[in-house]
Amino acid sequence: MTAAHKAAEGDSALLDFEELQELIRLFEATGLSEIEVEENGKRIRLAKAVISETHLVPMQEVKGNAAPKASPPVLNDLTESLLAEGLVTVDSPMVGTYYASSGPGASPFVQVGDTVDANQVVCIVEAMKIMNEVVSKVPAIVERILVRNGEPVEYGQPLIAVRPLA
Repeated sequence: MTAAHKAAEGDSALLDFEELQELIRLFEATGLSEIEVEENGKRIRLAKAVISETHLVPMQEVKGNAAPKASPPVLNDLTESLLAEGLVTVDSPMVGTYYASSGPGASPFVQVGDTVDANQVVCIVEAMKIMNEVVSKVPAIVERILVRNGEPVEYGQPLIAVRPLA
């Protein structure tokens, strides 16, 4: 193998240190919570820890040709039926794995029937070995746990249904 061939192989590295620093600066300057870059079979993924918020979504019709304002993730049949019951959901802030407790054998953060305060941790979503605490934004009673421990979850997926106290 010639020195020129080795140099060419070295140039095929995904990013040098300066390019990586620039990618991080751009990532931090955007509203993105996650980005993945793949080049020549090598991959870099950057993700920010995000705390989920409970979305209160009023049921309303869009009349005429009025464009709806920016809204939370698309409602599915489950979310719509929960809203009809007066419940709100605590949604996943990212793609990851749902955990009901802080570790194997530990008690779950919440169970059906528990009362939670605003900003109380209700579960964890793990992404890239980072444990992201998910909190309730309102004082509420836990009505339903919608996913099983260790189950993969998507961004915006309802995790827990709660009945607001106020």
